[in-house]
Amino acid sequence: MRYSDDKPYRKQVYTKDEILQVIQFYGWPQEWNRNGEMGPERYIEVQVWDELIIQPYQGI
Repeated sequence: MRYSDDKPYRKQVYTKDEILQVIQFYGWPQEWNRNGEMGPERYIEVQVWDELIIQPYQGI
């Protein structure tokens, strides 16, 4: 996310639906960059949030 180049998907956070669109357009990085020769993309990092779990903390 912090790697500096002109790729349009950099420096952004995506929802599940949005990342699926990015994957559909660009493909899975482990398929087109298996050895890391085309940049730092080797996988897609995710953070999973559960609204039910974080609700008590939203008012802090």
